[in-house]
Amino acid sequence: MDLGWILIPLIAGLWFWWDTSAAKEQARLYAKHQCQLQQLQLLDDTVALQSTRLERHPKGHITLRRQFNFEFSGDGEQRCQGYVRLLGKQAQEIHLDIHRIN
Repeated sequence: MDLGWILIPLIAGLWFWWDTSAAKEQARLYAKHQCQLQQLQLLDDTVALQSTRLERHPKGHITLRRQFNFEFSGDGEQRCQGYVRLLGKQAQEIHLDIHRIN
């Protein structure tokens, strides 16, 4: 059995894990910045991967589109949902559900 057939999926898996970790950190920063702009609290200071799919970038190449969900609060009591959609590492859309403010 050729060692290449074992290494290729292993390397692809490691690359995907590393790229998703970097995208998750970028999504967390986008969510935190958006919450700060609107004087909201990003709860748990984290985001969670919801979905991953292939999509064509406006420049023409195929890239990964990932959606990360997060929770935030405007009044310190109510937990609200939001998401950040990334195309590559760039924010494509940031959405915050309707929420109460102080």
